[in-house]
Amino acid sequence: MRRISLVSRYTKTVKLDIVLGENCEIIDVVVSGDFFAYPEEAIERLESKLKKCNSRTCVEEAFGEISGAVILGIDVADLKNRIAELLENCTTASLMEKEKVTPQP
Repeated sequence: MRRISLVSRYTKTVKLDIVLGENCEIIDVVVSGDFFAYPEEAIERLESKLKKCNSRTCVEEAFGEISGAVILGIDVADLKNRIAELLENCTTASLMEKEKVTPQP
């Protein structure tokens, strides 16, 4: 399990606290900062939809769930891409670990 914090500064600041499982699946995520979201439940809905995501497609679907929300002060598309890239990099690193061959003495 890995804990990762991402902080992005746009007009406002957003912080993502993400817990990734061994299979690069989001176990928990908290989105916080001094940005504005309407309806306020949009961020809670996003957090809920991001849980169990382990691919760009899943992240895009999660953000699609809040497409009708108004979120001011942050670049939502950039935030979505940063989360997706985090999962892609995690998956790539995990695959490389699994493919490692231990030299025989």
